[in-house]
Amino acid sequence: MATIYYDQDADLALLKNKAVAIIGYGNQGRAHALNLKDSGIEVIVGARNNGNAFRNAVADGFAVMSVKAASVKASVLAIMLPDEVVTEVFKNEIDPALQESKEAKTFVFAHGFTVTNKTAKFPASADIVLVAPTGPGRQVRSLYIEGRGLPALVAVEQDVSGNAHSMALAYAKAIGCTRAGAIKTTFREETITDLFCEQAVLCGGMPELIKASFNTLVARGYQPELAYISCLKEVKLIADLLFTQGMDGMRHAISNTAKYGSVIAGPSIIDAAAVQKLEQLLNNIEEGRFASDFMAEAKAGSPVTRKYSSQEANSQLARTGKELKESLHF
Repeated sequence: MATIYYDQDADLALLKNKAVAIIGYGNQGRAHALNLKDSGIEVIVGARNNGNAFRNAVADGFAVMSVKAASVKASVLAIMLPDEVVTEVFKNEIDPALQESKEAKTFVFAHGFTVTNKTAKFPASADIVLVAPTGPGRQVRSLYIEGRGLPALVAVEQDVSGNAHSMALAYAKAIGCTRAGAIKTTFREETITDLFCEQAVLCGGMPELIKASFNTLVARGYQPELAYISCLKEVKLIADLLFTQGMDGMRHAISNTAKYGSVIAGPSIIDAAAVQKLEQLLNNIEEGRFASDFMAEAKAGSPVTRKYSSQEANSQLARTGKELKESLHF
């Protein structure tokens, strides 16, 4: 059974006399900053002068300064930047600030990619912790406002002060996550499971299955509109059942026809060959090949990703979806 921490296990006082710098004011960064502020924590934002993040943070009422200045001033640095950006920002902004400050810092990450794959070298004098909410920033914020919270994963990679674990829990409490529960893990486990599930199911496998199923129906002469609704729009119905009731509950809720069809078809599609591909996918992530390829792709301007996205945006599936949205108003 996983170790789970709640509000009573976390001491918010650990953050009360410390400034937290949010480096990266995007999806997660903005939500963390607002929740921290509402929890009574001093928050500053590090952002490029007059960029979108800078303007948004100013509009939200935060003190905003350069990443370097924020890194000098704050005791806790929450790195909320995209994975591919951290290396350069750390080298050019954060590391010089650490040399100037001389104060031991606590680094907080919302995803373990940078630390696990060592794409930036952090000082031996710093505490390095993970507080990874299990959903998007908008949900971190909306649930906090409602008096609830989004579960998070917490981990410690480097504990110089002897207080890193407690600091991670304090941060998790300040953004509302210990209201729901914070699950103990490691940076490596969070990184690998997150990347694997993104690629195998959520953002890779499921969309490709939808596209292949849509194209199979259309190629046989079935209306694209019906294929779109059946293969894509109805995914939410099953996803909601899986989320609320689990696998068994989902099967209990569907028709006997759907139940039997799923039992026959599912294992024939996800067969031994598919499992072998999943194992290879996991190997690539565990052994660092994916991280290396991703960083090279980002450095080159993401040509593979951009080409694929362009093709997908101009596909019949995408066109059908746009037309249905206009005509059916959903």
